[in-house]
Amino acid sequence: MKALLAGMGAAEALAHPGGAEVLASFPKALYVATPAGIAALVAPGVGAGPLHVLLDAAPTPQAAVFGLAGAPIWRGALPDPAALAAAVPLVLEVLAPVAGNNLVPAKRAGAAVLALGRGDLLEVAARLGGAGPGLTPAGDDALGGVLFALEAMGCDDDLVAVARQVKTTAISGAFLLWAARGQALAPVHDLLAAAVAGYGPAARSAARALGSVGHSSGADFAQGLCWGLSRGLGTA
Repeated sequence: MKALLAGMGAAEALAHPGGAEVLASFPKALYVATPAGIAALVAPGVGAGPLHVLLDAAPTPQAAVFGLAGAPIWRGALPDPAALAAAVPLVLEVLAPVAGNNLVPAKRAGAAVLALGRGDLLEVAARLGGAGPGLTPAGDDALGGVLFALEAMGCDDDLVAVARQVKTTAISGAFLLWAARGQALAPVHDLLAAAVAGYGPAARSAARALGSVGHSSGADFAQGLCWGLSRGLGTA
């Protein structure tokens, strides 16, 4: 079994092979924890992400103890914040049908949006953290979208500190930390790049790809991304 590509979080977690503990196993993904962090060993066809190690075959529990063996490190690019601000209307337009499928509990969502409007990110995290269904709870996915958006827009707040306050699963917590550092699944970065370039069809294609992630994870992240980008423009 060979590692073809590794996200920044996965590379950090697996920098020293051995000592990995299997957290969860699925047909296309095996989540492992090491003293340095969490990685998701994923099957061919799964896209790049900060925690993902793309393998040349479906992962098995035996794959939990291996190194990256020089696999290229993937880092999702972020556009210039000013250019992104100009492209936000297009991003919101293409994300609207995707975000509409989110499963974030309505009361939590409403309270989080009000807190975001006040700039109280710790309250946003408290309202969304751990809320709703999913391996990564829907509220966590939405919070990841908020944190990612604010980082991409050049927010000065300590977003990593906000992410660390969330009481949730280890897997979800790892995704939140990397979202706060401006790293998300590949379709998110593809969407921003296409929108900044003014390529509407490519932006819509990336939005659809995001919407296909998980049962509702992509939709939940899309909703948070909309909230965060709107806040970055001062309209949340």
